[in-house]
Amino acid sequence: MAYTPLYNYTALTPVLLGGTHTMFSTDEGTTWKELKGCVELGDIGDITEPVECTTIDDDRKMYCAGLKDSADKELTMYYYDDDADQAALVTAAGSHAEVAFKHQWPNGKIAQYTLRLMGYQIVSGTADGFMQLKITGKQSSDVTWSTATVVPG
Repeated sequence: MAYTPLYNYTALTPVLLGGTHTMFSTDEGTTWKELKGCVELGDIGDITEPVECTTIDDDRKMYCAGLKDSADKELTMYYYDDDADQAALVTAAGSHAEVAFKHQWPNGKIAQYTLRLMGYQIVSGTADGFMQLKITGKQSSDVTWSTATVVPG
């Protein structure tokens, strides 16, 4: 039996994360440092908790959007002994600094936000695994979404 589809669909090609670049700033975006070796960026964006706003006129519970909140953030990267920029981020994490981050995906999409760092850890691994570093924090600003300038050619 055939049914009428809700809409015509042609599959699109998803964007691979390989080629994503990350930068950070400890001086409110005046200077940016490269963050090399990232393996995982964590979730980026805001969510709201539902707040009940039912009145006696309603015949079912009603909900409104509450204040924005963000998931706990974990940035995981390979640990590089000789990377001064990565060492600066570890220092900022150790002092629980507020740091600006910028990610650019291969399709040119850019996310920029501020993260209150909560610390760092060396990730447990195996004998044949590589040393990894995990920086934890909580997003403390809205995400600004933009698209990189297209380079002609």
